[in-house]
Amino acid sequence: MADDLIPLRQAFAEMRAEDLIAERAPSYADPSTGEIRVLRKRCTTCLLNPAGTAVELEPGRLQAFIEAVRSSRDGTVVCHSTLDPVAPLGTPAAMCRGYTAAYGLPAAATEAIDSGLGHLVEVPEPVKLDSGS
Repeated sequence: MADDLIPLRQAFAEMRAEDLIAERAPSYADPSTGEIRVLRKRCTTCLLNPAGTAVELEPGRLQAFIEAVRSSRDGTVVCHSTLDPVAPLGTPAAMCRGYTAAYGLPAAATEAIDSGLGHLVEVPEPVKLDSGS
């Protein structure tokens, strides 16, 4: 394994919660094709995964994070496994399946789909650069 790969837990610890909120993160949608990307299934390290593989956060951080996202009409979460430095370069961002399963699609995505301007595309979890083990 290359020395420059960052373990997943370290990478996530270095990300600010704000970087995962869709309003500030790389776009999960492509206006030129109408694709609105969401992970096909919850990634193995999803913050909203009740299994023991979820990334650990400081006490209260998850609750504050969810409240911040839900305070926006178009709030959603971009899956951390689709972002640099966790995913390979060039991986398109996608909405977190754990978040959309729990709280639904953001209003903007729903409106784009309902108006025929967008369509949902389920994408597989990208291969991580390093499992962090």
